[in-house]
Amino acid sequence: MDNQLARKSVRGGRPSRHEAEVRAQVVLEVAKGKFLSAGYRETSLDAIARDAGVAKKTLYCHFGSKAGLFDAIVRTLTDVWVEELRKIVDNDNDPAAVLEAAALHLLDVGTRSDMIELYRLLLVESRRFPELVYAYRDRCGKFLGLEPLTDYLRRTVERGELTIENVDLAVEQFVNLVLGGVRARMLLGCAPRPNAASRRRIARQAVGIFVSGYAA
Repeated sequence: MDNQLARKSVRGGRPSRHEAEVRAQVVLEVAKGKFLSAGYRETSLDAIARDAGVAKKTLYCHFGSKAGLFDAIVRTLTDVWVEELRKIVDNDNDPAAVLEAAALHLLDVGTRSDMIELYRLLLVESRRFPELVYAYRDRCGKFLGLEPLTDYLRRTVERGELTIENVDLAVEQFVNLVLGGVRARMLLGCAPRPNAASRRRIARQAVGIFVSGYAA
């Protein structure tokens, strides 16, 4: 927080819209760090409020509950992912080229340390707190944040470039083909994050298999 915001905070009063946005971002960053390092159950709203420099009632006011705060963290990450993915697939280039760029984006984001820790937390806590999974998948189990890829594959089918009977299933197959094995090894701690060259190679090979399987 800059000096001007700090002075306004000392004076008290209703924060400006910009101040509120800055404060919300601080809360989300603090909460994400605590959830990923300590776990969901072990992290308290009291600790988050203390370290973020806000009142506990502020958290309840903006997020409703601890689950609501966790949901906001995941959805903030998803919004950035979706916007970048939409830019990648928003063209009429050769499907192999577009899908390779999408696969590389999936690998670049999905193998980051914070995303691996987030996925591990979901796996550990999903039985005790099933509502947490709804920020990552919908109630039918479908991945959230992949809508641009789903829409793109439907367009390739309409143009006769690929032959796909079930697009939703194809999206799930694509994600697992690109990221499944890599992420599983990282979650188990038996492999480091692939470097940039390795991620490009994984993306290229996965797309080759996918496009060959669904070639028109």
